[in-house]
Amino acid sequence: MSKQAQRTVLTVIATIALAVTYLGIGFALCAGFPMVTRSLSNANSAFDASPHAHDELVELAIATRGFTVDDGFQTDEEAETAVEKLAHEVLDAATASAASSEKGAVWTDEAREFLSQAGSQDVSASEAMYALSELDPAYGLDREAVSHLEDVNAVVANARTPLIGVTLIAAFCLMCLVYLFGAKAAGRALFASGCAALGAFALAGLWAIISFESLFACLHGLFFAEGTWLFPADSLLIQMYPEGFWVGMGAVWLASSALVAVVSIIIGAVILRKRTPKAEEPFVPAGEQA
Repeated sequence: MSKQAQRTVLTVIATIALAVTYLGIGFALCAGFPMVTRSLSNANSAFDASPHAHDELVELAIATRGFTVDDGFQTDEEAETAVEKLAHEVLDAATASAASSEKGAVWTDEAREFLSQAGSQDVSASEAMYALSELDPAYGLDREAVSHLEDVNAVVANARTPLIGVTLIAAFCLMCLVYLFGAKAAGRALFASGCAALGAFALAGLWAIISFESLFACLHGLFFAEGTWLFPADSLLIQMYPEGFWVGMGAVWLASSALVAVVSIIIGAVILRKRTPKAEEPFVPAGEQA
């Protein structure tokens, strides 16, 4: 393979790998920090429609984020433990909300009696939560919701290693470009990857503006079985995470990734603007130096 072909192949691979890395960094920034979920939940969760008090609903949104993002299930036992932990959070929130002055009147007598006896019954927290959700889907997470959350957990967990691998490929290609062809070759890849990423983000943003529901459905269709991610508007899961929440999350994701892409463009432009060596002092690739 000629030197020109080698440089082209390395540049293309580095550009694609870097653009994917920027997307992964944006996701890590928006999903990896509970304060982002707290802020978006405070601004968008369906507090008026929910029987849960404001603070309890926000804390449930954060706990559910932890279930899907922080907890990696390697075994069925670990998954069961995580579900039980989340169920305890839901039951505690329900008990506190039913007793609060803010939302207490919304809860039925049947629900109050159920919550008062839940701790003494010989059933797991998850079974109690499922039974509570049968009284009203806004009270707790049902089996379908928990199953979807487990699917999300699996997608996030399975994506980590490939994304790390793509990042390492990008770094390796950049090093090869510098070693074989000089810094400007790497600068071109950094500049091109930033431009490519911004172009992709602009298209995604335009799609979201035209029809966020269509974009949301398309993304979910890539990772989840049809129908497994659709829930009634009065369910606890949707009250925690209504459309406004996901619009905000998508905006944070795109903004974070776009910022990284802009930094890449700037670094690439700075490298490309550097003065080239004089003709009498031609650049010698590191791989060809004695």
